[in-house]
Amino acid sequence: MKRFALTAVALWVALVATTPQVLAQARGGVMPNRTPPPKPERAARQEHPLDRWAAMAPKQRDSALAAMARKNPERAVALQKRIANWEAMTPEQKERTRAFYNKPADQKQIIKEHAEWMQTLPQERRQLIRREINSLQSLSPEARQAELESPTFSRRFDAAERERISKMVSTMEE
Repeated sequence: MKRFALTAVALWVALVATTPQVLAQARGGVMPNRTPPPKPERAARQEHPLDRWAAMAPKQRDSALAAMARKNPERAVALQKRIANWEAMTPEQKERTRAFYNKPADQKQIIKEHAEWMQTLPQERRQLIRREINSLQSLSPEARQAELESPTFSRRFDAAERERISKMVSTMEE
């Protein structure tokens, strides 16, 4: 009888001691000393919104565009044109577009303003400035700064051009 009582007490103590863990597990809670199972890896996020549209199956894309067209037809048409342009781009053009998309807003603004300003210049000056920016892009940051401060750079470009080129250089990756 004593043995039965000791066994019953031992079982009762074990039951009481594990009850919070059992209840936590039943409710989906965390159990102590247990590591959660690893989460499945997510696919890497696309770098540009049009990558997602281009990766869609044609039927899926058409149904999504049709749903958009019901809400906003102009936006759907504009998106279709952007997707068509995206698919016509070379891989290098897509990489440049992705790089621009990932830049901070202030750098994007500088680049847009520079492009607008370049359109106001004569073709010869435009080509000269474009060549200079390309050559500066291939230099290290220290060499780039030295070139911007050189007397030959000052002689070739007026103050407004030097300022615009310097702003564009500030958007280049180090």
